[in-house]
Amino acid sequence: MTSQRLRSAPRLAVGQVRYQLLLLVRNPLGFFLALVVPLLLVVCLNLLTPSSVGTVNGVPYAQFLTPAIGTFCLLNACYVNTITGLVLAREQGILKRLRGTPLPMWTYLAGRFGSAAVTAAAALGVLVAVGVTFFDVSIDSHTVWYLLGVAGLGVCCFFLLGVAVSTLVPSADTALPVAYGTMLPLAFISDVFFSSAHAPQWLHDLGSALPVAPVARAMEDAFSMGTDHWPMPGTAILVLFGWALAAVSAAALLFRWSPGPWRRPPRTRSRHPVGTGDLP
Repeated sequence: MTSQRLRSAPRLAVGQVRYQLLLLVRNPLGFFLALVVPLLLVVCLNLLTPSSVGTVNGVPYAQFLTPAIGTFCLLNACYVNTITGLVLAREQGILKRLRGTPLPMWTYLAGRFGSAAVTAAAALGVLVAVGVTFFDVSIDSHTVWYLLGVAGLGVCCFFLLGVAVSTLVPSADTALPVAYGTMLPLAFISDVFFSSAHAPQWLHDLGSALPVAPVARAMEDAFSMGTDHWPMPGTAILVLFGWALAAVSAAALLFRWSPGPWRRPPRTRSRHPVGTGDLP
């Protein structure tokens, strides 16, 4: 019986991935945020940016913008959609009902993660294809593997952060404002919409200590012609690992399956029988 459950668990996880992807396709807002918004950004910014901008960090503007908006794709698919999806499922009572079924809870979260990863990969692939086809963006064949590796690290970290932040969102109405209210400031100081090469040093250092900048800068380096080494330094990997570990710890302590705001579990008082030895 135990071996049969172990064999069926991966099938359940795959089924959850398919289910979450189906929900995303049926949800116009989630599909729009994950796939359409990044594509509109990269097209509009490339078309509307004056030609005087020239290069950014020594590379053409489109060459910088495509991987930068690629990081935005990962944030939308793995951070924003995770927060809104988990909060909505919790407040509608879906998580509470699922917890009462034989479905292992880890398979539900695995389905969420798999759906986010597939969505991020599709959005990133479309974005790179548009950049290469219409804006003369180029990428070496051997650096594609670097790009995929960096994107994989970003997917894992951003998803875990989304799960952790979802525990702090009190209602479904505030999920999207909280998601974008926390994501956009990080994106602006993390080389996502423009380069921070000319920003104050303290702002550059702050961005390096946060989880978005290491992914954005490594993806931009992967698009630099002549890159022949892994683009993410060890310190950046440690930053991502630290944020992921903090997110896992916060989610383990605060994650809840029932609707409503988070409440501290009630303390159980130990009752000791009163005997003659308890009398003064």
